[in-house]
Amino acid sequence: MAIHTMIKAISIVLKIFTFLLSVTSFHTKIPNGLTLKMIHRDSPDSPIYRANMTDKERMEDYIKMSNAKVKFLRMSIASNNKSSIYVNPNRATIRPSMIEQHHSYMVQVGIGTFENENPTSKFYYLYLDTASDIIWTQCEAARNKHFHQIDPLFPASRSSTYRPFSCISCPPVSKYEDNVCIMKSNYEDGSQLSSIIAVEVFTFATEGGHSRFIPDIIFGCGIDMQNFKEDDYLDNKISGIIGMGYGFYGFMEQTQMIFWGIFSYCLQPIKTRYSSPMSTMYFRLGKDILPGPVTGLMSTPIFRYKDFNQYYLTLEDISVDSRKLNMQPYFFTIKDNGSGGFIIDSGATLTYIIKGAYLIFKRAVRDFITLNNNNVREMRKPELRYDLCYRRYKNPKIVNIPTVTFHFSNNANYVIPTTDTFFVTTSEDRKDMYCMNFFENHEMSYLGVFHQANKRIIYDTRNSWLFFTPTDCSQEN
Repeated sequence: MAIHTMIKAISIVLKIFTFLLSVTSFHTKIPNGLTLKMIHRDSPDSPIYRANMTDKERMEDYIKMSNAKVKFLRMSIASNNKSSIYVNPNRATIRPSMIEQHHSYMVQVGIGTFENENPTSKFYYLYLDTASDIIWTQCEAARNKHFHQIDPLFPASRSSTYRPFSCISCPPVSKYEDNVCIMKSNYEDGSQLSSIIAVEVFTFATEGGHSRFIPDIIFGCGIDMQNFKEDDYLDNKISGIIGMGYGFYGFMEQTQMIFWGIFSYCLQPIKTRYSSPMSTMYFRLGKDILPGPVTGLMSTPIFRYKDFNQYYLTLEDISVDSRKLNMQPYFFTIKDNGSGGFIIDSGATLTYIIKGAYLIFKRAVRDFITLNNNNVREMRKPELRYDLCYRRYKNPKIVNIPTVTFHFSNNANYVIPTTDTFFVTTSEDRKDMYCMNFFENHEMSYLGVFHQANKRIIYDTRNSWLFFTPTDCSQEN
């Protein structure tokens, strides 16, 4: 608990790492730092920006892609598929395409070393996934066996720092052929992947316009990608994934000696096309996790279940407005089959609550709306795939909406403000419509990025703590 006691008292970055020096075996130096520009898929900076979508189209898309992401997690846990580079090549595993998963954020990464060229690395957009431990991109050896992307495939043969794994270092489930280590996977959605397991220099552009080089990153160099649905997108500029989840081949584990397994982000609310553009967001690692002073940090243990890649939290109860619902611990306990539990991730946009707890939660929200408003009626057929919606049919224009608080272990109260508990838009008959922004799931509970907005969230994976505090993330710059 020493790290918890100290971090709650910090006000500047230096205090955090002065303390970390005293509790770790790395006494000689503080961790290095790295700050990456974090791009939301619907930001104007995004290579897949969709400028003409309406509010309702965008929200419906978020719901659809969140359902796909959570379905993937549920099925992968049920089949014990870890989304790892160690994938059994002899059995079908479950993998929706990158487009189907609809990751929310991406970063730009340079790969390789190309002498006498400017820049000396080839830069690609990779989806950022905190529930995965894989890093991979498509390579030129794929020739015509790849899904469509606008940028040229990674020319591994021309990079002076590209080194395929040797026969001795091949993972047990891979196969050594043609002097390289090949990992093959067949997926239940019909897609197939073959990649060369290799190491390479990864390059990251820093805030000051400089480059940070990290050598010997293990990644999959895709040489045969078949039946990937990315082919459906003619303007696709996404070429792979960089996994930040638990797992030996994830970026955080590979850079443990550099960044000490510490990273943070501060997400802005997801904007509609009528809102002001998002300011720049950053994914921060190591000593860069805090750009300035912070107050009110709360902390709760974070953990890995078995050898899955997701980040789990212990949820103890939920409050609607100021009333605790006295949920049974059973709802949020991880079962022997891997179901249950509460996951925090940057993948799914929306938040899901396991069925039994969701029904109690929904009833409490409905009771609050009924008791505190006489100008709305519940809709018999909610729109946009929502489960609970109201239509305002008379004045006043103000509708009272409750706050929601997730009570995590260690007395960590995670408050979701009224602005985020309901989605406000217009119904088909042009009336103001208010829809509860939480969804039911039969297998697990899941905190999506919509409800991580305007909070500084810090992951200390080495010491197994998650820290968070309310923050105006538009002031990140």
